[in-house]
Amino acid sequence: MYSTILTELGIAIFDGEECLKVFPFKNPAEEYIAVKKGESRLGEIGKFLTDGKVTIVNNHGLLDILKKKSIDAQMMDSNQMDSIQSTKTNLLINSGLANDENDAMEKLREFAIQLSSSKVTEVSQSPDLHLIQAVNTLDETDKIINSLSSRLREWYGLHFPELDNLIDSINGYSQIVLSGKRENISKEDFEKAGFSKDKVEMLCLIKEKSRGGDISEKNFAIVESLAKQILNLFELRKNIEDHVEEQMNEQAPNISAILGTAVGARILARAGSLRRLATMPASTIQILGAEKALFRSLKTGANPPKHGILFQHALVHAAPRWQRGKIARAIAAKGAIAARVDVFGGGLNEMLLDKLSIRVKEIGVKYKEPVIKESQPKPKVKGKKSGRFMKRRRKNFGR
Repeated sequence: MYSTILTELGIAIFDGEECLKVFPFKNPAEEYIAVKKGESRLGEIGKFLTDGKVTIVNNHGLLDILKKKSIDAQMMDSNQMDSIQSTKTNLLINSGLANDENDAMEKLREFAIQLSSSKVTEVSQSPDLHLIQAVNTLDETDKIINSLSSRLREWYGLHFPELDNLIDSINGYSQIVLSGKRENISKEDFEKAGFSKDKVEMLCLIKEKSRGGDISEKNFAIVESLAKQILNLFELRKNIEDHVEEQMNEQAPNISAILGTAVGARILARAGSLRRLATMPASTIQILGAEKALFRSLKTGANPPKHGILFQHALVHAAPRWQRGKIARAIAAKGAIAARVDVFGGGLNEMLLDKLSIRVKEIGVKYKEPVIKESQPKPKVKGKKSGRFMKRRRKNFGR
């Protein structure tokens, strides 16, 4: 009976204590991982072991490869595998993969470094991590736009204060700023910004009666540059948003169907990765984004949160207050299943969305009205005396 042993530096075939053949790895880290995953071909080993003799192996991936080649192979028992691990350096020396113990230790150290580097590279190439970075960039871009728009409104508002109350859209506000000073803004500029006819007439009228102060050319140049940056950030945000939607539909189609691309991407970013999200229970997914409220409830005994990021979901946000927790729970349950389907590449499962719709309708019918909880009286503590009785008792005892 042969012993085919997978090591970090190659594969060695033993007949008892004698080493018959060694197949060293050219790139130890990559080839070792390929064998463990059962993805390596190992043509030369298959030719060597075609004599019909049984061989025992120390790795399941190697076992699968040999069985695909119709080689009679079996797994070693745990004691044999433990013995191999404890005498790894001697095994490498006897097989000729290392010259002595120091050489074996040095080669194992190099292998460990290569393996760690390959794993870091593999993780860094994961598409869902790039998707998470895109989502975080989108949120940071929103913060920057809000901050700059607030500054733009305050600064240009010194010159045209009435504009702030009439234009809610920061995109339209920035386009008006680029049109120039108050006296240089024409009716066509308001129309190009996309305002209705009634609002255009109102803006033209207010422009003539504005009580804002004058603004110097240097100050206006900075304000104009600020408006340009905001419009560029809006364009960048649109591109990132389209990219996130495209990647979500490609990498996580079931999560996109259940949670929506925006909510699903934010939950994925909070989880850390798609595989980590797939291992989370529905109760954890339900409160992702509400960690502070959860720990506060654990500390103070208050009611725990019913939803976190899921509050942004259209079904939860539009539902009555007393139904939101139940709907969030149903969405989180289907979202957990959707994440597992996406991890293992099951494709789009439309049945999950259909079942979710049925469950949401059931909740809407069953809990059409809020449930009024009956207030229960606090239990009386036995043996506790009233304050008046205890005071009288202490007084009598003092006498």
